[in-house]
Amino acid sequence: MNHATPALTRRRWHQLGAAAALTTLLPGLGACASGVGDLAGYTVSQQRLNQLLAASFPVTRTFAGLADLTLQSPRLGLLPAANRIATAFDLVLSERIAHTRYSGGMDLDYGLRFDMQEGAVRMTDVKVNRLMIDQLPTAQRLLVSQYAPGIAEQLLHNMVLYRLPAEQMALARNLGWGNAALRVLPQGLRIDMGPAGLR
Repeated sequence: MNHATPALTRRRWHQLGAAAALTTLLPGLGACASGVGDLAGYTVSQQRLNQLLAASFPVTRTFAGLADLTLQSPRLGLLPAANRIATAFDLVLSERIAHTRYSGGMDLDYGLRFDMQEGAVRMTDVKVNRLMIDQLPTAQRLLVSQYAPGIAEQLLHNMVLYRLPAEQMALARNLGWGNAALRVLPQGLRIDMGPAGLR
């Protein structure tokens, strides 16, 4: 005879049903529908990440009130050993007074964090590694090299790199999952959904 209370029985079947539905939604899902402790994982390819990032650019910010700094054409690379992502941008600096334009490039890398409330993978700890602007006069070059990296780091901090589908997030919350482990692999970004204590 089954002594489980109706409430617990309904809750258990609700969890199993949600996990089964999640299995059908997630590509490459290796978890089975056996309870809240199972993880649902899949990998977003480098190509897909680059497509999503490119859709957010170009972006322009005012530089010291004298010029506009534009980042465009992002090219994303993976750094599995550091669990970070590198991105190279084309850069355009447009002076407001002289109406001159200078082109160049910027290389940077960043870590990732998962925003459970928004269901989003965001950039964090952005670090500029290289800044180059062609034919920029010496006086302006010093100013740009001093302030432009900070502008770029502030611009990209917390930017969304990837957003999980709303249906997937709803099912994850239904299972009581509250976190995602993020791993940068040679072929893309691995996202493993699981309980709040997941690392």
